[in-house]
Amino acid sequence: MISASKIPWRKAVRVEPDHGYRLHVLMEDDEEMELDITHLLTTRESFWRLKNFIYFQKVAVDPLCGLCWPGGEDIAPDRIPHYAVGADKDM
Repeated sequence: MISASKIPWRKAVRVEPDHGYRLHVLMEDDEEMELDITHLLTTRESFWRLKNFIYFQKVAVDPLCGLCWPGGEDIAPDRIPHYAVGADKDM
């Protein structure tokens, strides 16, 4: 397993689910982001379980400091900013 201290990308350190399929994420540099993953849920069949809000709320930070759910759905650490509210989607 890779040590979190040796990961070469910005790391998520905390995530909290919110209504409207939004996530509040705290990054290692204390930047806070609000993510809207509605588009992800509507365009990726593999994320179908997240449409159940009870399951959606089981989000956690994974060992590589991305976001994950118990069934294997995940958002890679370098993709987290892509889902930030107001982010340029061509990142």
